[in-house]
Amino acid sequence: MKTLVISLVMAAAGMLNSVSAANSSQRFAYNSDTDSTGVTTEYVYKVSEDGLYLYHHLKYRYIYDDSQCLLCKEILRWDAVSEDYLPSYALHYTYTADDAVSVELALWCKSDEAYTDVREKAVYAADAFGLTYQAYEYDARHNVWQMTGEHEVEAMLMADR
Repeated sequence: MKTLVISLVMAAAGMLNSVSAANSSQRFAYNSDTDSTGVTTEYVYKVSEDGLYLYHHLKYRYIYDDSQCLLCKEILRWDAVSEDYLPSYALHYTYTADDAVSVELALWCKSDEAYTDVREKAVYAADAFGLTYQAYEYDARHNVWQMTGEHEVEAMLMADR
């Protein structure tokens, strides 16, 4: 079930990226480093308008647990001044016993030198009727998560057919 939820989350993210890329005049090129756990680092380059040159843009770092479930996707942006990738934000994945996946967005905090500025999270859960998505924003003033959206996709799971 956990694999199904992760697959649905990745498929939704892939479709969103495809739509965004189709509407963008920017073209990108990708290069990945892998090991036994999967993709460990992915580089995103902007392609020049004439298609001859690649320019540094983003770097993704992936961290997996022992069962090869994604725990963290770190996004670093290219800084032309320092000529290096600098931390920007990270997506932290948490898996629950009831096969839900929680994804938290944390911004890089220079003073802490860590991803401690948690702003948003999404919770994906599969059930017999489909997939439920809940979006939250963190209210630092009241120290609580506020739900900003909820959506349920009703679809019969293939395993139940």
